[in-house]
Amino acid sequence: MTEARGPLDGITVVDCTAYLAGPYAAMMLADMGASVVKLEPLEGDSFRELPGFFGWNRGKRSIAVNLKEPAGREVLHRLAKTADVITQNMRPGVAERLGVDSATLRALNPRLIYCAITAFGPDGPYRDRPGYDPVLQAMGGVQHLQGFGGPPQFVRIAVTDYYTGALAAQAVLAALFVRERTGRGQHVETSLLQGVLALQSGSVVDYPGKPTFLRETPTYRLYQAGDAQWFFLACGNQSFWAKLCKAVGRPEMIDDPRFGSWLLRGDNRETLMPILEAAFASKPRDEWLKILTDHDIPCAPVQSLQEFMRDPGVQHLKMTVQYDHPEVGPLTLMGQPIRFSDTPAPDAGPPPVLGQHTREVLRELGYKDGDIADLHRRGVIAGKDL
Repeated sequence: MTEARGPLDGITVVDCTAYLAGPYAAMMLADMGASVVKLEPLEGDSFRELPGFFGWNRGKRSIAVNLKEPAGREVLHRLAKTADVITQNMRPGVAERLGVDSATLRALNPRLIYCAITAFGPDGPYRDRPGYDPVLQAMGGVQHLQGFGGPPQFVRIAVTDYYTGALAAQAVLAALFVRERTGRGQHVETSLLQGVLALQSGSVVDYPGKPTFLRETPTYRLYQAGDAQWFFLACGNQSFWAKLCKAVGRPEMIDDPRFGSWLLRGDNRETLMPILEAAFASKPRDEWLKILTDHDIPCAPVQSLQEFMRDPGVQHLKMTVQYDHPEVGPLTLMGQPIRFSDTPAPDAGPPPVLGQHTREVLRELGYKDGDIADLHRRGVIAGKDL
């Protein structure tokens, strides 16, 4: 049996990012078989103290390097000469001041793909502002939309970060594909600002006479069953509407002109919602979920993430992995979310300890043990293996 290597086997990525979007992008590449070296400052990624760090940095090797020192920059320059991809999320201008910008590193290796992720883009009125996911949620309309006429609501999942990270990984894959044709790398970039807009592609649509989107559409919302447990009902078309009418014992509503479309049901929500609320209050949630499922109606219980991770569907897809981590002991993480039939990727491995692979990687770059000891003594590098 052929050893699983993944579609990006043989691709080397140097991940100079911190926080969430950039590390998540690089981890997606690691999940597909790329060899990812995470280059961190001596104090480590600023998000190392958060439990989520483990979930954004699976399958990487870590080296700790001070890029403010010329000898530290030389380490990155050596990495760039043989790397396929470099990712960084420094503020605009910082990479240039350090001498690790796209032009400098791509001059060392014309095949290099250099991916830059910023908060607001490399230029423009907000170029120099710091930005995190909730800042872009607030600016970008997400929190306003979640509030839907009431106080704005902060989405606890970092949707902007995750989506921007996915865009960055997508851009890198496209650039790798182009390189197969041209033999040349290129500079690719995205930002949290672009990410928060892209994830709202449907909401941005505007035209004369556009219908108002109603969050409280009666057939696409949360309901509380008779045992006070919540579930979501998602009847997204007329076929599901007809099935719902039968499931709740009101078949006469199928042809009721007041409820003849998604928009009409929204317009007449003050009439329809009390009917459905009363019906769903008559039985416990599990009983309603069985009835709705038996009628082929999309629905789901409201669960905690911990409950969902124990769900048979999650277990069937093997979406969790366990490691024995040297810092925290038994560690459960999300597994790989993509499968490849011909090039399955192996388990990428646990997230690294800060500087766990500094000596290992520097030896691969041609540094002798004496050189490594000198760099360590001068405060240029750090690591568990020094």
